[in-house]
Amino acid sequence: MTSEDTRAFGGATSDAPVLIVGGSLVGLAAAVFLAHHGVRCTLVERHPGTSVHPRAVGYYPRTAELLRQAGVEEAAKRAATGFESHRTRAGVTSLAGEVLFSKEELAGSDDLADLTPARLLLLPQDRLEPLLRARAEELGADLRFGTELLSFAEDPDGVTAVLGDGSGGTGTFRGDYLVACDGPRSTVREALKVPRRGRGVLSRHVSIAFGADLGPVLGERRYSVVHVKNPRVTGILVHDDTLTGGTLIVGYRPEDGESLDDFTDARCAELVGAAIGSPDVEVTIRSRFPWDMAEQVAEGFVHGRVLLAGDAAHVIPPTGGYGANTGIADAHNLAWKLALVVAGRAGAGLLETYDAERGPVGTYTAEQGSLQLAVRSGTATPEQRAAAADALTVTMGQPYRSAAVVGEPGARPLPAAVDPRTLRGEPGTRAPHTELLRGDDRISALDLYGRGFVLLAGERGGAWTAAASRAAAECGVELAAHRVVVEPGTAGDELVSPGGRWAGTYGVGPEGAVLVRPDGFVGWRSHGADPAGGEAATLTAVLRTVLARD
Repeated sequence: MTSEDTRAFGGATSDAPVLIVGGSLVGLAAAVFLAHHGVRCTLVERHPGTSVHPRAVGYYPRTAELLRQAGVEEAAKRAATGFESHRTRAGVTSLAGEVLFSKEELAGSDDLADLTPARLLLLPQDRLEPLLRARAEELGADLRFGTELLSFAEDPDGVTAVLGDGSGGTGTFRGDYLVACDGPRSTVREALKVPRRGRGVLSRHVSIAFGADLGPVLGERRYSVVHVKNPRVTGILVHDDTLTGGTLIVGYRPEDGESLDDFTDARCAELVGAAIGSPDVEVTIRSRFPWDMAEQVAEGFVHGRVLLAGDAAHVIPPTGGYGANTGIADAHNLAWKLALVVAGRAGAGLLETYDAERGPVGTYTAEQGSLQLAVRSGTATPEQRAAAADALTVTMGQPYRSAAVVGEPGARPLPAAVDPRTLRGEPGTRAPHTELLRGDDRISALDLYGRGFVLLAGERGGAWTAAASRAAAECGVELAAHRVVVEPGTAGDELVSPGGRWAGTYGVGPEGAVLVRPDGFVGWRSHGADPAGGEAATLTAVLRTVLARD
């Protein structure tokens, strides 16, 4: 990165609290979540628009929950309608050839009503990104495609960046924080000289986007992922919902003299044709996208006023489909913390908890990606098979341990990942789904979360809800408080839990309470009333701890 004289943008400095570098999936998600929390942010992306390559395809229910909070889930569900039947992972000699194995993807994903109101979304990245872009712009984010970060400098009060417009003109930008979402080859991370740990690059690949009439070959079959192996090609094929195209992923070995230059249109069409297996299908090549399969995690996601997210922070082997999901969750975790810090309602220490919470998640998930690679390739040892977790555990069951979580005295630490169905509202875990009635509306408890803090108290927990307004006023934060009752009453703060299931789901008694953070994670819990009757003082102290105000 080098600085240039300022000519474009009028040579002026344009300011916003947060500068996001990188306008792909994670950068756009960061813009959506920040704008959702009312934070002015500017995103710069050197490409002229959103991705033209399908890239990531699957989004687990937890990711759909995050999109739900930000008002994107419904649009994503509509866009994914054509992929609803694409649930089968298979191995074939070719699409027209022999089926070697067939397995339902995320078995039981249509039967998750006890766990989440969301569901698995199958939607190529090039279709999700425009939805995120539209939502970010609707919420007021400043998105600048065709604009590149040329250099940046950090000082105790903020970050100054030099931006280029692609034609030689430059301008300066001043912000409080810079969020690097600029991919596995992150220029921001490289400029900071942040080392990475892990197994490194495992193999090199090219994704070939193609057009072809696949209808006659597929017939009634619909696949989420197809593993193709025959004497002419070995790779992974994903087809779209129109059956008029897809993506073929193949490897290459530079150590054997192979290079990207070998993948001419003719060579790519030959490989795709071999994967389809029918000489009657005409193939056109739309684009090529080189990438490395790797397991690499940055040593620290927080570096002063620069924060790393998505592939800039961790590169996860794609087996398991965890990369995009983990990056979106990074952005979600970071957004509410930045919102409170830039508003002066939380100490800068709250941002340190981003590293404490998402760093272990990045490491564990990258390791799980490698384990899934070993399992699916048939090379896993018995120990590796035993260590491989299911997708719901990886995406919903990793607890946070940080200063933004107030633990329970004497509680045993949770493992690195837990089956989410066994969790009961422990501090540091995802606040569980349970059905509630709000007036005449039937909602999920998850629909209460996503903006400010939320306090839920038991049927006789009025002392906690009464204390909430005082604690919120003292700390200057938004805190919605509700009593959860079995039968509807007349108080305006009441939510009804049919059959009283809420208390068991969240692990509190009728006089207890639970504090849920803006990201939908439990920040604190009391099984009963405050022994000394000091609910207001206790809540205030808890909020101050979470907000790094002590």
